[in-house]
Amino acid sequence: MASSLNTRSPRLLFILNNDYGELGLAMYFLQGRGLADSTTLLLPPRLFAKNRNTLPGQACEYASIEDIVRTVDETEPDIVFLFSGYILPLHQIISLEAMASLMQFLSGKRCKVVTSDPFFGIFSRMNPDDVSATESLRLFDAEILKDQSWAYRLSTTFGNIRILRQFTAASDLIKDTIHLYYTRTDPHDESIAVSTDNIAFFNPSLVRAEDESGNAGSDAEQEHKQWLFILGSVDYELQTSYYGEPKFIDILANKMQEVLQAGRRPVLLAPDECVQKLRSRVPIPARKGLLTFCAYEAFSSLLLEAEYVFYWNLASYSTFLRVINGLPMFMFDEGHLARHVKPMHERMVRWYYQNWTPPSLNQHKKLDVDVLADLAGDYRRDTARIVANLEALPSPEEVIQNLYSR
Repeated sequence: MASSLNTRSPRLLFILNNDYGELGLAMYFLQGRGLADSTTLLLPPRLFAKNRNTLPGQACEYASIEDIVRTVDETEPDIVFLFSGYILPLHQIISLEAMASLMQFLSGKRCKVVTSDPFFGIFSRMNPDDVSATESLRLFDAEILKDQSWAYRLSTTFGNIRILRQFTAASDLIKDTIHLYYTRTDPHDESIAVSTDNIAFFNPSLVRAEDESGNAGSDAEQEHKQWLFILGSVDYELQTSYYGEPKFIDILANKMQEVLQAGRRPVLLAPDECVQKLRSRVPIPARKGLLTFCAYEAFSSLLLEAEYVFYWNLASYSTFLRVINGLPMFMFDEGHLARHVKPMHERMVRWYYQNWTPPSLNQHKKLDVDVLADLAGDYRRDTARIVANLEALPSPEEVIQNLYSR
């Protein structure tokens, strides 16, 4: 294989699940690099409908294991990226049995197989024999919501056991694959040597030139600045479970009004159900900023152009673009993963955020321009250290080269 690659570019195939975060990770690897011409992206219908003509490389739709096999036969990839092998069998497009067949098929094709790991090693290479109620209680929080009944907690515990079995089965199928991370798995380790089964990368093309960064500007310019709120569907369900839907819609409506009072333009990306309920509750100037989720290209533009971004999810992939560009963001809540998977908060702080925590806000308190500005100053100083720590990691091209030396 190595000799044939001397005369052509390596062919890459990305198989994505339904998560927008995994699409974002694929773009973190490909954006601005010279890899797109030899890349095929396989997207499920939900992602393909929004992104079919906007992504680097050739985007194709798949709805079954047969579609994937046919694409592999047609494109003959050298490396197949599963984004993510832990979650693909959970989204009901590929069953665990089909996933096992796929891994065997790719092995027969002599493809290098790489997986992303959205859980930063928590479920990595788990032993199926470890699945038990005790292990489930160690890993998952059955009391994520307040005022639960005993029956609720018991039901949640059994549900967590089922989830753990699914993750363990998926982990066992991909235990011999290379795990790809976009941050240092141990920020204290100064070595950039790649371990046997983990690769970390950094794409310098994701960092914008300084003249692209938004500065304070005049009052007139400030009126056109946006404050962006990003609320995923699972976290919307979580917040409405905490407070009840009417109260949480009140919180969102107040935030839109506060942004207008600050002389900024509010933009909310949220599930359609949330947007529809909120539309009649906000002033007319805020209604055009109520959006449902969009193509990655449009989303990343909103993300990078906003003065501030507000999240309800510490584990959102998209925070990475804000961090490495020193663009301030704030957390209203840790979100479903950090609250439900017990080790997740520690992994996010240590691995993803490189021993740092984004500033948090009380969503019941009014947004204050001066307070946010002070927090933003500290934020830029802290994130500069993170970028310096990541810049020593291999580039996407170096990762590809490394894979062929294995």
